[in-house]
Amino acid sequence: MSHPENAPAPDPSPTVEFADSLVPRITAGRYTLTAHQTLTRNGTRVDDDGYLDPPVTQGVEVRAPRFSLQPDWIHGTYPTPGATGLYDDVLPHVTLDRATLPWERDEATAADGTRLPWLALLVFGEGELPGDPHCLGQTEARTVADLTGTEAGVVLPAVDQAADPVADDDKATVCRTVLVPRAVFHALAPAEAELPLLTHVRRVDRQHQGVTLTEDRIQAGDYAVVVGNRLPRAAGGRYVAHLVSLEGWQTYLPDGKKEPYDGPDEKLRLISLWSWSFETIPDHAPGFAALTEHFVDTEGDQGSALLLRVPLGERPVSGADQQEVADRLHAGYLPVSCRTESGRATFAWYRGPLIAHPARPQADRRRRRCAAEELIHLEEYGVYDVSLATAFTAGRGVALADHQFGAALLRLRGKVQRAAETSVAATTGARARVEHLVTNGLAGHLGRALTAPARAAAPERRPAVTPVPAATDLPATTRLTARQLRTDTPLVDPHDEDLALVSSRLTGLRNLEGVPFAHLVPDTRMLPAESLRFFHVDPDWTATLLDGALSVGLAHSYDLTSDALVFGPDGQAPLPEPAAPVTGLLLRSRLVTGWPALEIRPYASPTATGDDEKTLPVMRREALADDVLLVLVEGVPGRVEITEPQQGVHFGIDEPNEGGSDDLVDDGVIRLRALTGDGIGRETGATFPATPGLRPYLRATGAGNPDTVLSVSRLAAGLKEALALDHDLTPSEFALQMINAAQRRTFTAAPRTEHTPVTTGDPTDG
Repeated sequence: MSHPENAPAPDPSPTVEFADSLVPRITAGRYTLTAHQTLTRNGTRVDDDGYLDPPVTQGVEVRAPRFSLQPDWIHGTYPTPGATGLYDDVLPHVTLDRATLPWERDEATAADGTRLPWLALLVFGEGELPGDPHCLGQTEARTVADLTGTEAGVVLPAVDQAADPVADDDKATVCRTVLVPRAVFHALAPAEAELPLLTHVRRVDRQHQGVTLTEDRIQAGDYAVVVGNRLPRAAGGRYVAHLVSLEGWQTYLPDGKKEPYDGPDEKLRLISLWSWSFETIPDHAPGFAALTEHFVDTEGDQGSALLLRVPLGERPVSGADQQEVADRLHAGYLPVSCRTESGRATFAWYRGPLIAHPARPQADRRRRRCAAEELIHLEEYGVYDVSLATAFTAGRGVALADHQFGAALLRLRGKVQRAAETSVAATTGARARVEHLVTNGLAGHLGRALTAPARAAAPERRPAVTPVPAATDLPATTRLTARQLRTDTPLVDPHDEDLALVSSRLTGLRNLEGVPFAHLVPDTRMLPAESLRFFHVDPDWTATLLDGALSVGLAHSYDLTSDALVFGPDGQAPLPEPAAPVTGLLLRSRLVTGWPALEIRPYASPTATGDDEKTLPVMRREALADDVLLVLVEGVPGRVEITEPQQGVHFGIDEPNEGGSDDLVDDGVIRLRALTGDGIGRETGATFPATPGLRPYLRATGAGNPDTVLSVSRLAAGLKEALALDHDLTPSEFALQMINAAQRRTFTAAPRTEHTPVTTGDPTDG
């Protein structure tokens, strides 16, 4: 059993490329265009008259966003505005549709000539902003003219510089500003060397079709991404993120060495270009890795404990009677209390539609009219198998509770009978002929013809069943056949509203919609707390369930014929049959409540010809309770993945493979990714740091200053050493390492033998 590790998801995903920056050829500022011309002949100048001499000059100004942003430039944020959730492992970020925006202003250049971005994302906690102590996103309006003047006790940004003075028409612009204590700014603002690492470009070549619950959707195009350097506290609290302009603040940025700040007590007025607030809540529950690891730890021998049935002990079996009991328990049966028609109390065997092993289909499947016809008497032991009888009763109960279904079914039968009588009368010339044929067995004959498909396999020997009254043979008719009734004249309009409603309800019922949970899981031991169980769906149980639903309103044997004509295998409006056997899983866990968009991915086994595995369709996915999830799959999967929601590209830290505390700062890790070769971006299997925990890579916290702020420079140096690089991490390489990967647990089917489970747990995370 291997421990979970992050692996690349096998499903199609967008091609996402990270670039260090997207610097425009001309940044904002004032420029002079110079035009001059010289004429030469054979290398000798011939324009002695000084044409365009001296050169002609023209001043131009290149404008770029400076004091505000247009809302449609904000592609998305994470966490989303007003969100409440578990975000202690996330570095908040904002994605910009204007991909060149962070580099459009030439504010500063690093020692190596790198253009530094003029934007930074600062994440403030409660009590850190004097004007917004509760992190509600409040700002103060100021004009640009106000920012170029003076304000008592406040340091203003040096935006009106000789090299780039503020234009007169900009001075009336109203800005959103925040007042930040200098100690808080020093604790939160990136150092000059860290600014490039927290800003990069994301390039996507096509739209991603995966599930996302965030506003930062992965879509085709180029986007600038600005990432914060602060992890929200595991203890919870409210936060507000401000995308601020660093214009005029270069000398106030921390140098990365002096921690914490001990300079003058000043207040800085920053320009907030965009802001949003969110709340993180404390997480005292195990994370995804720990919860899914529990499934693996309790999977039993070859995954036998992952099958939906009461756990079997290791008691020895003696004699045929005990072997019969053991076999039934192994097949998913349970003994239930039962009272016979005579009033005698006894027990019976019951098994629901969700079974541990594939069911052998009945070769003599016939339409049942009452539950008693599906009551199986085990004569050797003098007890009953009430499984199918219960299915019939459940289907009838669901149908009776749905008044719309019952009314539509009765109307539909009337339409079919009237159309059939008209068709028969046109064929035989007498309505009495129909009544005579029905009386003498038309219904039974058609019922058998329509509901008993031909099977090559030999009929299975079943226990004694309460016999169905044998229908008489169809009297000799040369012109009246079931096919004629279907094809000569359409019996029902395919677009009939009653037909659509009844077909929809029956299809949902076949997917077990409305079936009481106690019928699906009759014993709590089959699905204990924090458990995952796989199953097959018994087609005989679901067919009998439909028989029960169609038993509503049966008044004449011709009603059976009407149903067969409409819903039979060759009827003009048959129910869509699954293309493969139906399987599925039940999950009872805090995963259901903690990850509402939890992804369940079933894959078929690779074919013998070497074709790649394909995704199997999910027929039904529904939370039956706060902590119970049901998934029905069309086909038998060879592999099932349970995955955290794919919510776009996020950045942060990951859970450890094993164990862990409530605070990821103490035991979180970063899963390293390859930076070269064909596998670029794939996880290497190694984690950083070697000893889990990111606390050594946090900035020192002064009295009252923000905590859980990453020292990005120190972290980047540690990642460089762990990856054995001969160069410093670039912004795109740093972003790749900081991707907060969605974890995945994989369960793989094992070759099945008698009494061997069909599914075993083989964990991977990705």
